[in-house]
Amino acid sequence: MPDLIDKIKDIYAAFGRGDIATILASMTEDVGWEFEAPAAISWSGIRHTPQEAAGFFAGIAAEHEDPNLEMTEFFSTGDAVAVFGRYLATVKATGIRVDTPVAHYFQFRDGKIARYINIINSAAFLEAGRGVAAGTRY
Repeated sequence: MPDLIDKIKDIYAAFGRGDIATILASMTEDVGWEFEAPAAISWSGIRHTPQEAAGFFAGIAAEHEDPNLEMTEFFSTGDAVAVFGRYLATVKATGIRVDTPVAHYFQFRDGKIARYINIINSAAFLEAGRGVAAGTRY
């Protein structure tokens, strides 16, 4: 359904502008905003309201600089959209740049995002936070 893909492209454009309020307004009040990863990553966790989901974006803003999210493949079926691309960001604490593939899943209800799942290489962010560059051998 191209309509849902267009909505998701608008969400990514809002993220690129730093317009988090637009993203939060696009969610249902009982949204499931999911990024399962170790608790050491402040933006990880499962959140259940737009207010809680704001913590996801606050964590990214606090820990990353120069973020670049480039989503290149969009697929939709029924009430869902899957998107694939890459995310690059510099971890502020160490200055290490992370480049990871990313997959996002969005499920809609009544025109709003009811569920989001974020899948990335969380180990790359853990290592960068410890000062270990990607590809470093131990």
